[in-house]
Amino acid sequence: MNLVINMNLIISHIADVDGMAPVILGKLVFTNLDYELYDVVDVNNAIIEHLNNNDFAKYDNVFITDLSISYEVASLVQENGLDKKVKIFDHHLASERDLKDFSFSFSKVQDKDKLVCGSSLFYDFLRQNYPCEILKKKSVQDFVELVRLNDTWEWKEVGNYAARDLASIHALYGNDWFINNYVDYLKEHDEFAFLEKEKFLLDIEHKKISDYIAEKEKTIIEANLLNYSVGIVFAELYRSELGNFLAEKYVDKYDFIVIVNLGRSSVSYRGIKEANLSEVASCFGGGGHHDAAGSPINNELLRQILEAIFKDKIEFKA
Repeated sequence: MNLVINMNLIISHIADVDGMAPVILGKLVFTNLDYELYDVVDVNNAIIEHLNNNDFAKYDNVFITDLSISYEVASLVQENGLDKKVKIFDHHLASERDLKDFSFSFSKVQDKDKLVCGSSLFYDFLRQNYPCEILKKKSVQDFVELVRLNDTWEWKEVGNYAARDLASIHALYGNDWFINNYVDYLKEHDEFAFLEKEKFLLDIEHKKISDYIAEKEKTIIEANLLNYSVGIVFAELYRSELGNFLAEKYVDKYDFIVIVNLGRSSVSYRGIKEANLSEVASCFGGGGHHDAAGSPINNELLRQILEAIFKDKIEFKA
């Protein structure tokens, strides 16, 4: 049975299955739940706006999942007396490092010898604090583990391609469908498995990914960045698959791969060598993990790019 609580809010990552899964888990547990999805570069401003508007007053709990907020914003949460209401579940190095002094942060990179993700941290918290029978179902446990394997990229080490395929399903259908579909699926099924229709679509999607990677591989720009040898590509789709494929294929040539996504105003870094990409990304206002990180592209930089393309022929409107 669902646990009836007045109202809860989940603020999660808009980009991937580790952002979607906490919302799904929340909908399995709580009768009344709102959720908001943000990109990494937007979450601090969103939290500040909510604090200024006193928006959190109507919620019993505010769960922030698979997203890190800055030390300054966490301090504002505490100063506003919301340290009992807000709870943060993130698995990036910046959260573990910068939020360790805040009692409402449950962020960490790994638990004992196992890498974690935002969803697995949130799931463990729910299991400990909201003893709902549905959380004990094998289908739910398997779903959370697939999300963890995908987000930590461990699926490749253990050969669990279902974790990769779960991310492909998300990419195919989008956020709302993914959330609503798997809330219903996990309620109705004791075992987790893809339907025949999904298997058919996955075969098509894998061909699309393979073709996309092959095309983008032809466009690599070689450069030096912070004294590292890097390969740079412009891409908006399949960034994890593309970055990891290129990082592995060109391990002897590049220290890491840089993927510029102008559509989402972001840069992704992927590598499998000694370079700490979390530190690299931090040089440009971002963060992440040792082998996978990201940084934002601000609006001013986008304007400079357009000015470089169109020279003195462009005039921006307010």
